[in-house]
Amino acid sequence: MTSTIESIEWHQIKVISFDLDDTLWDNSGVIEKCLAESYQYLCQREPLIKKHFTIDSMERITEQLIELEQPEYENMTVLRKAVIKQVLQEVNGDISLVNPAFAIFYHWRNQIVIPETTHRVLEYLARKYTLVATSNGNSNLKKVGLSDYFDRHLIAGIHGRAKPSAEMLSNLLEHYQIDGGQLVHIGDSILTDVMSAKAAGVQSLEMSIKEVPQLLEI
Repeated sequence: MTSTIESIEWHQIKVISFDLDDTLWDNSGVIEKCLAESYQYLCQREPLIKKHFTIDSMERITEQLIELEQPEYENMTVLRKAVIKQVLQEVNGDISLVNPAFAIFYHWRNQIVIPETTHRVLEYLARKYTLVATSNGNSNLKKVGLSDYFDRHLIAGIHGRAKPSAEMLSNLLEHYQIDGGQLVHIGDSILTDVMSAKAAGVQSLEMSIKEVPQLLEI
């Protein structure tokens, strides 16, 4: 069972950790746009890619790499570059295209519409708590216009294993020298956010972008 806003002991909380995608913004369609734009670039530079690969078949490579459960592929930047490299290698293409193709992907990864309510909530909470972002994704808080609210941004594969591992949240406890009762992690996923919080022994709130405005009431 996940906690409710009312059940969190807010007077004890010192640090609030936020998931990003689908918690602070609606991520629907974002990755699809990234894939389409980077695929178009690759096909223009290496026409054989269009003959042998589709976006869906490239995503199957992504899934196969994830299934290997190698820690480096929990870093989404490393993972996406590995997929691009594999596709280029299979058509004997120019490997130097990996970085520019990923740059296109990453540009669109950060073309995100941030709701005004998200700004209001973060501005309100930052007056009372230390805010951190703890994400399995690779978005850039500065590029999306939210970096001023956050003290730290933990990224899976760089600052610890991906959620539902406890590593990143446990790192926060150590960094801020606080106990589990002084940290709450907020995110939209039971399988990653709530489970990682449980594993780390910290409080959690399952909350999607539509529910985040409720935090203005605490």
